[in-house]
Amino acid sequence: MIVNAQATAEKENSILDDLFKSHLVVNKEKIVSDTLDKVFDCSFYKVDAGFDFEGGMLCTNNLFIIKDGKLLDYDNRLDSLFNLLSVLRSDFRIKNEADVKIFETSLDKLFPISWPNDEKKEHIKKGNKWYFIRGDFFDSKSGYIVTIDPSMKITNIAYDMEAIKQDK
Repeated sequence: MIVNAQATAEKENSILDDLFKSHLVVNKEKIVSDTLDKVFDCSFYKVDAGFDFEGGMLCTNNLFIIKDGKLLDYDNRLDSLFNLLSVLRSDFRIKNEADVKIFETSLDKLFPISWPNDEKKEHIKKGNKWYFIRGDFFDSKSGYIVTIDPSMKITNIAYDMEAIKQDK
């Protein structure tokens, strides 16, 4: 009798596996941009994956990075976007306003700003950091913080909901 229960469980698992495989939906889009090519040495893909059951879809939107034929897990820890940092072109520097615009346009391609925040977009330099503001978070400005060294090479990229705290 135990054998029958195991066989039934295996058959039921197989039925579920077949169902999910037949309803799996994956949409891949390579993000193509001249500015991305100037800043990063890799390929970026946005992938929506989910299950389509009679018009209802559970989806996730993920960013994937491919470099040298290998898939890099996109590490989205806020304190350091290590994989983004690891795929920067070795010759890219933020030396002037033109370089700032190129980097900002790359961020726009990878992380588009939603319509209520598009007019809040700005970039600010303070010391050895560039702040690429993408919106507000309570009394603060949220966005990417890019740290540069004396040679203007990027040494860290982070996202902070309170990148710049507003004076009250």
